[in-house]
Amino acid sequence: LKYVANKYHIEVEETEVTPEFKLEQDRRESLYIVSAYAASFFADTMWNTDTGKTIGLSYFKERGFRDDIIKKFELGYSPDGWSALLESAVAKGYQQNFLEEVGLVIKSEQGKVYDRFRGRVMFPIHNFTGRVIGFGGRTLKTDKAVPKYVNSPESDIYHKSNVLYGLFQ
Repeated sequence: LKYVANKYHIEVEETEVTPEFKLEQDRRESLYIVSAYAASFFADTMWNTDTGKTIGLSYFKERGFRDDIIKKFELGYSPDGWSALLESAVAKGYQQNFLEEVGLVIKSEQGKVYDRFRGRVMFPIHNFTGRVIGFGGRTLKTDKAVPKYVNSPESDIYHKSNVLYGLFQ
């Protein structure tokens, strides 16, 4: 790049990577990694558990989704337990603070940590390069007290106004 830039008299500005910048890059990368893990957890739960197949997969099938489309968009199912994702992620070595930062888990005022997307079919949101940056979850319950849709909050990697769902696919 430097050779070609020099040949055509184009100045290439270089910046030194500071330790602070490297730390911030590593933190953001960790947010992407836990989001990707969550997407695979939700998809695996839907395809490989009885509850996932009965509730999640059957919902998509009833709506006319083909298997190839479900897999292409990495759709999934979040179990109805309070901490299924949290427990699985922590057991695999993922840090709880990153799960909190992207909004996959919530910490109550009493300090209890629980999954945000309990008992929902899951729609991972990808950026234009295909990395998972957030989620939308739809409840299948008819209880009016339960919000029908829950979405990831804004984070360092997810800004709702900058993303068009399905653009990557």
